[in-house]
Amino acid sequence: MSKMMPICTGALAALACAGSVGAHHSYLVYQTTPIWIQGSVVRFEHVNPHTIITLEDTGEHGKIRLWAVEGPSQAEVDRRGIGPDVPKVGDTVKFCAFPYKSEAELSRIWPGVDFSKRRATQGADGTSRQFVAGHVMVMSNGERRLWEPHGLIGQCIRSSDEPRQSWLDFLNRNPAARETWCRQRGDKRVQADASLKEFVEEINSSIDHPCE
Repeated sequence: MSKMMPICTGALAALACAGSVGAHHSYLVYQTTPIWIQGSVVRFEHVNPHTIITLEDTGEHGKIRLWAVEGPSQAEVDRRGIGPDVPKVGDTVKFCAFPYKSEAELSRIWPGVDFSKRRATQGADGTSRQFVAGHVMVMSNGERRLWEPHGLIGQCIRSSDEPRQSWLDFLNRNPAARETWCRQRGDKRVQADASLKEFVEEINSSIDHPCE
């Protein structure tokens, strides 16, 4: 595995310095359509303002890709009682993740901030880690965990190839997931997307205790 460059470089520093973003950035920096990524954990950085899980997967033509999956802060991980070895190096995990918006979109939101390097760090051999926000993590045993709070869990469910009942069970049994779900229903990103709003309300009516 190639040696990684320090985390706080390029666009990360720009994002941290942008007045409206702050150290723990706004949901405005993320796209609203998720991607699903799966790979082997090669590193888990138990740090603030975001923990970072580095995943390795194999793309087209056998090319190795590295993902830097941002999650909750170290303090939040500790508050949840999650140890620094969850997930462990070598575990295969899957994420519903939200990529960062394009350089052009970010520059329109925060004029004057240089986003030319976007959200990636590069090692000496040219291998880069692409940063994403990991909203829901699926462990190797199938257990789901709510991870980074910025994201739309309805979009994760809608884009998943897992049985819908498994998601209903997740919302019914996981208090943090249900809280996030209920809060998401009023999110303006959901309200602005008629098909997503309809899907969210359909799922909401199917859980044991629908959000009011």
